[in-house]
Amino acid sequence: MVRELVIVSAMIGGVAIAAPMIFTTVIEPGVSPQGSQSHAAVARTGQMSGHSRGGSGGAAFEVVIKAAGNGHFYIDAGINRASTRVMVDTGASIVALRESDARAAGIRPHRDDYSVPLSTANGTSYGAAATIESIVVDHIEVRDVEALVIPDEQLSISLLGTSFLRRLSRFQVSGDILIIEN
Repeated sequence: MVRELVIVSAMIGGVAIAAPMIFTTVIEPGVSPQGSQSHAAVARTGQMSGHSRGGSGGAAFEVVIKAAGNGHFYIDAGINRASTRVMVDTGASIVALRESDARAAGIRPHRDDYSVPLSTANGTSYGAAATIESIVVDHIEVRDVEALVIPDEQLSISLLGTSFLRRLSRFQVSGDILIIEN
């Protein structure tokens, strides 16, 4: 009886350790998970998959994002709980939000806040410094992220730059695959 209890306990422990490592989610383009209450990012182009990896400090999550046909990585990220289409830009030093996306996320700089000079193809423009309370991509959340709010006419899509990416434990681009991990 005691021997059987020890064997069953060992099996339960093994399943508990292995389960996070084998859990995988694949979100198909344009399809949102049924009944999902999370702020998961949904890739509309390419595919994104995420899975947790067990570790001593709790579960670590890895998200794999496939590039769109044009070679860029697009995802829907939860910006302060507002779903926002962004392009992941490893060359951008900061998260850059279009003014309309910032407004949807509850970030509303005053006109006087637009004091950070930006060089654009159309000359100099000005952005407003902001802090994003929370950015969520699949099961990865980063809090208190530096950002710039930029007038919509100066930016065609919001950019998820390195002020988000450098807060992860790793990010890696290999061909048409981007991996982010917390």
